[in-house]
Amino acid sequence: MRYLLDVLLVMMLIFEMTFFYLPPVLHEAVGVALLLPIVWHLVRNRRYVSSLGRGRWNGPRLVRLLLNILLVVSCLVTIVSGCLTSSVLFADVVPFSLRSNPSLYQLHSAAARYFLVLAGLHLGWHLPTWWQRWLLAAGIKSRPLPARMLLLGLGGLFGAVGIYAAHQDRLVEHLQGAHLFMTPALAYSGAGYALAQAGILIVFAEIGWLLSLWKGVHSK
Repeated sequence: MRYLLDVLLVMMLIFEMTFFYLPPVLHEAVGVALLLPIVWHLVRNRRYVSSLGRGRWNGPRLVRLLLNILLVVSCLVTIVSGCLTSSVLFADVVPFSLRSNPSLYQLHSAAARYFLVLAGLHLGWHLPTWWQRWLLAAGIKSRPLPARMLLLGLGGLFGAVGIYAAHQDRLVEHLQGAHLFMTPALAYSGAGYALAQAGILIVFAEIGWLLSLWKGVHSK
């Protein structure tokens, strides 16, 4: 159940990133619905918050805390700015002068990209633990060298595709808050753009995985 929740969060986030291809009411409705699995995820992991005052602090633990704080902040900014720029669900609540503010649209766009990037890092940080559990659940106790080499090659391929997708969607410019009305990635179909967003998520998940290896080395 826990892993199904994580998969649902990832799928809903990628779906939301395809806003250009979605009716506004669907984009806003899914954005509001996204709050439910997010809250449930936080409830399921509430022990992490209570553990912050215990134990010894080191570099990896501090980095993990910083990433989690940034993830929460980017999530909240994305949601609040999305509500304030709503053209359907909250149009009768938010004044038109506020809903039509271009700076809020720019903030929403940038925050959503930060949310995607930080979600990828968060996913990658926990990937080794999840991967081991999946292997045990599948009854795989050891992996021969060819299988490891194949996984390494696939990781490199996915990483290269993710970097290309980030370039096509002008991710760096979006994160800098630049005014972008069109990117090469938006010339793709809706499915193609969703795959581009998935590629961006994967490449940052790989970076998060590398950070988790630093945690493992530090604990030895």
